[in-house]
Amino acid sequence: MTKSVVAIVSVLKTVADTRNHEKIATSISNTNKYEINIIGFWTKKLPVQENITFHPLRRFNRLSVKRLRVQVDILKLLLKLKPELVIVTCSELLAVICLYRIIFGGKIIYDIQENYYRNIIYTNTYPALIRYPIAAIVRLMEYLCSPMVNMFFLAEKIYTQQLKFIGTKYKIIENKAVIPENFPDNLMKSNHKITFLYTGTIAEHYGIFEAIRFIDRLYQVHQNIELRIVGFAPDEKVLLKTRGQTKSKDYIKFSGGDVFVPHIQILKEIRLCNFCLMPYRRNKATEGRIPTKLFECLVLETPVIISPDPIWETMMRKNNAGFIWDFMDSDVPAQDLLGQRFYGKNLSWQYRWNAESVLVAKAVDQLIYGSLK
Repeated sequence: MTKSVVAIVSVLKTVADTRNHEKIATSISNTNKYEINIIGFWTKKLPVQENITFHPLRRFNRLSVKRLRVQVDILKLLLKLKPELVIVTCSELLAVICLYRIIFGGKIIYDIQENYYRNIIYTNTYPALIRYPIAAIVRLMEYLCSPMVNMFFLAEKIYTQQLKFIGTKYKIIENKAVIPENFPDNLMKSNHKITFLYTGTIAEHYGIFEAIRFIDRLYQVHQNIELRIVGFAPDEKVLLKTRGQTKSKDYIKFSGGDVFVPHIQILKEIRLCNFCLMPYRRNKATEGRIPTKLFECLVLETPVIISPDPIWETMMRKNNAGFIWDFMDSDVPAQDLLGQRFYGKNLSWQYRWNAESVLVAKAVDQLIYGSLK
């Protein structure tokens, strides 16, 4: 039987991105009905997986003409692959994907992983003078293209309140934790130091500098601590500032920075650390969202120290998962950090990707073989 062709398309996410590859593509691939193509940012090492082909794009800077040229490359690839379904994961490609559908047909899923309008307005990703024009163009594009989108995947429940253009044709596909089958379960934490971890995207609004300041203050009280920073910094200024604030401190280790860190390495770091830091700033860009790292920590039962937020606090208390801490506070925790017991309620199944995987596969089947228009 000839397999239907599906393309998962992004610009700034790598072809090996956790959500695009390990979660959505793998969920579809496991049905053995589809030939999947992932188009995305270049990465050093490409995975090998049955039914999935990876198409890395040419390398480019975030603010460059090459980023516009990439859209032409993507359109050419789509014309070659002729997918029956395109899953687009960023707003800037909506026009290209809709053009493809107008000419060649097929279906579209818009996987909304972030509220891009809020991200642009409320973070320092773009210079202040151009934030509002770019955000306005992004939101206009989403409204104009929404009639041609067959289904919206929403990575966060809060998007049903924030995004008016989605109508009723959406499914909530949360960014719950996917743990590889070959993930080692015998990793041992260090008995010599209390290890703290900041991982994921290295950015101001995710609290990288609050994490460093927190550890600096804590080090004045406890010298047997270590902070590990493991992740990718999309903003070069933030990367340089982070390196500047950490280079002379032997109690802070830094890996990644200007290169993407494999997801398996991040999971190992989460398992090995004593506490995972999530010092998110109060920001409308992250309001109401659940960090993927929180899902992963809850599954791996790694204690968390996280900024106050009603949703996060509920999850933390339900699982006895660690501390709620205001990282803007000049004080440091007075508790005996290693003297407390965490978790013990065996609720990790609620935060795994399994149920989301079923939803993704059913949605794709319904679009390609069902009666949805």
